[in-house]
Amino acid sequence: MPSTITKYKIFLASPSDLQDERASIDEVINELNLTFGKQHDIHLELLKWETHSAPAIAINHPQEIITSDLGDDYDLFIGLIWKKFGTPTNNAESGTEEEFLNAYNRFLENPNSLQILFYFNSKPVSISEINPEQLLKIQNFKSDIGTNKKVLHWDYQDTQQLNKFLRIHIPQRILDLRKTEQNKVAIIEPNEVLEVEILSEDFGLIDYQEMIEDNFRESTESLSRISDATEWIGEQLNKKTAELNGMTANGNQPGRKTLRNYFIRTAKVMDNYASRIEPEIPIFYEHFEKGIDAMSNVINISRNDLNVEQEEIEETQESLTSLINGISFSIESMNDFLQSIKDLPRMSKELNKAKSNVGIKLNDLLDNLRISLSIANELEKSISE
Repeated sequence: MPSTITKYKIFLASPSDLQDERASIDEVINELNLTFGKQHDIHLELLKWETHSAPAIAINHPQEIITSDLGDDYDLFIGLIWKKFGTPTNNAESGTEEEFLNAYNRFLENPNSLQILFYFNSKPVSISEINPEQLLKIQNFKSDIGTNKKVLHWDYQDTQQLNKFLRIHIPQRILDLRKTEQNKVAIIEPNEVLEVEILSEDFGLIDYQEMIEDNFRESTESLSRISDATEWIGEQLNKKTAELNGMTANGNQPGRKTLRNYFIRTAKVMDNYASRIEPEIPIFYEHFEKGIDAMSNVINISRNDLNVEQEEIEETQESLTSLINGISFSIESMNDFLQSIKDLPRMSKELNKAKSNVGIKLNDLLDNLRISLSIANELEKSISE
């Protein structure tokens, strides 16, 4: 028989250079409907021009068509911007800005009517892709909404990080709205949500807790192997330093061939280290992502669910805190080690190449660690709220 649920509509706005993000958010909404939504008798509907508009002709500007088709009957506004601000409309510097201003003005009229989530992609842009005019508009817009309009916006580095933020932020803001507005009840027939339900297995609390345990264990073990490899190369480089000191003791000056042989052997040690940590980086991040996704689902299931023991939530929080501490320590130690690699003298082409190789791997690792830390910190904040 039909179920009485509360439907919330989410409006997605962005310029055309964020198609990957726009496509991926459909999956996020489907997942949230299976976890957060089912637990709270809530159904989320994503509004975007690709699915809720159609070809037509406008009197003044095509943006009028999208605005008319999508309307202003939504509860959550999600805005995304990267390297492109967009083309001007009759009412704003771009379609995204006009859509934001429509949402912002609605908020000013009734702060309880909707919430705004805005995200800026901080991924570096190559010089050939930089449009100074667009960049200036983005900078001015970002400054304006943050300083003048009091919008707490977020930065993200890739689609995966954005999706993890959304899995945390959307439930938070929907529940905020639910506290102040209880008049959005709708009758949904079972077959209307069937399409969403078949997209993923219907996991429960125990399933997600097992996923957390298994994936965080794999992620932590990967970090341990990286730590072991870093300790090993530290010992090897200390031995190489002692060897070089021995060659130059008592004022001795080794020959050029001897020095080159020494630096070739040192470079091989460094390349060995780079080869050891390279496969560990995707292992760490892949299992971290799966663990965080499972933890997000546990939190979404447990919100206002009296059947979930507080002890289980505390156990989840302890796991997350332990992970955050481990990642923070790894970032600090890897930063120090990267600096020591950069400080090595440029003595031979072999050594210089090895320095570059290790530097690339360490920077890749640090990028993944920093992204992981920001996601974990955000999730920890959502637990404590």
